[in-house]
Amino acid sequence: MNLDTLKGIALLKAMDDEALGRLAAVLEPRSFAARQAVFQEGDPGDGMYFIVSGAVRIEKCTGTGAGAVKTLAVLEPGDYFGEMALFDQQPRSASAVAAGATETLRLSTASFGELHGSAGHAGLSVLFAMIRTAGDRIRRLNAQVVVYDEIGKAIGESKTLDQLLEVVLRQLGQATLADWGLVVLRSQFSERLELRGTLNLALAPAQKDDVALGRGFLAPALRENEGRLLRDFEADEPFKSCARLGFESATMLLMPVAVQDQVLGLIVLGAREADQFDLNDLNLARGVARQAAQAIVNARHREEEQARALHGRQFVRF
Repeated sequence: MNLDTLKGIALLKAMDDEALGRLAAVLEPRSFAARQAVFQEGDPGDGMYFIVSGAVRIEKCTGTGAGAVKTLAVLEPGDYFGEMALFDQQPRSASAVAAGATETLRLSTASFGELHGSAGHAGLSVLFAMIRTAGDRIRRLNAQVVVYDEIGKAIGESKTLDQLLEVVLRQLGQATLADWGLVVLRSQFSERLELRGTLNLALAPAQKDDVALGRGFLAPALRENEGRLLRDFEADEPFKSCARLGFESATMLLMPVAVQDQVLGLIVLGAREADQFDLNDLNLARGVARQAAQAIVNARHREEEQARALHGRQFVRF
């Protein structure tokens, strides 16, 4: 096995060639088609996996219905998963599913034991590397817990829709380290969009008009229910052909807010660095959008009722 392939895996970058060579000797290439399970929740834990190409979703059954799952993480080339199988004999706590055609390298529990016994340096190198990278995963998990908790509180406590959307945008911006963001909602009474919140973004009057008319990247983004991570705005179709609004950045995360396939609006996050966002940020934004969608519908109903009541009082005074 080419050692350069292993050096492309973040967990193994710091290992020397001798340790990598011993590890390469016990790794098993495994290929998976799109939506094929690498392993299922409840399966025996018998090894860990390194992703060479493609992507893998880590999913957990929610118990809310047959086949209902929650995506906990989306892992890309250079990531690893299933490592707890090396340390305990417990069943898999979640499922791993290929998000597209995916190539992996499998390190079985038995092989890791042999590696640790006969080539302790190589085994310890893998172990220490996992300890180092575990901190990043814990920090990401902590950030997600905070986001969901704060938005849950905002759903229950916000007195206005703008207050709720301000919390949604601020929390997502902090968790993803976005440089800027905005939230737009479809108007209930016209074809225009309502700009309902911004983060580190000051728009000129002409740009506000463009947003209200759904110009530029907004039009195709509002047609995509699943959302999109634009890694290169100037190269990704259909967005590279759109008219420019003047505040786009190299990388953008576009997440529609929808209820029962009805798109209510759009959350947009932008970053100056090309690699600022990843698929986990997209997954977090998708979860937040789903969490907030019904609350947005309810808040708009309250706004409509308040407007009718105000209109009624004005009519009586007249």
